[in-house]
Amino acid sequence: MLMRLLAGLVAVLPAIVIFAGAIAGAESPRKHSLLEAVGVKAVLGWPPNAADVLRYLHQFNMFQVEAAGLADSRGDDALRQFAFGQARLARERDQDVFRLNTFALLSIDFPTRPNAVLANQIAGLRGAVGSRFMTDFHGKQVQEFRRVVALLRRFLLHPDNDQIRRFAIEQLPLLERDLDMLEGRARTAG
Repeated sequence: MLMRLLAGLVAVLPAIVIFAGAIAGAESPRKHSLLEAVGVKAVLGWPPNAADVLRYLHQFNMFQVEAAGLADSRGDDALRQFAFGQARLARERDQDVFRLNTFALLSIDFPTRPNAVLANQIAGLRGAVGSRFMTDFHGKQVQEFRRVVALLRRFLLHPDNDQIRRFAIEQLPLLERDLDMLEGRARTAG
């Protein structure tokens, strides 16, 4: 039974890859990359396109700003300082994202609200107080930093836009530095 199921999956896999490739080829900056959004590109090892990168960076930036608003009323001084610094960096990065969208002629329609995943992360933070908020905030920050760093690393494997490639090269060490700092805090706290 297991062998039959495995054989069926192996037989269907090339069709799935071809279908996914056809969908990926039909993407445009205006059409949201469904394959990136649901994680198919990451699983198959495909790099995101330039529009995926700018779209996710914008989402990440919105998350940072909203998280800082929550940290203001619920975090200690160190957490507030970190969150405000990240919100400032996110606002600056978002200005660059919008500028790159214009100059790279991508015409991305950026959302004004975080996607469902990040909105749920924010909602989870809204429901936490005290030490639980501090722990949840830190955990969600680490998770989102890992996502954005992984996205930029995958993009840099096969960039499709030189302007976005240069921006990713500039941003990646800054984001990795902050991720290392967050992970260092987790090791010292744990």
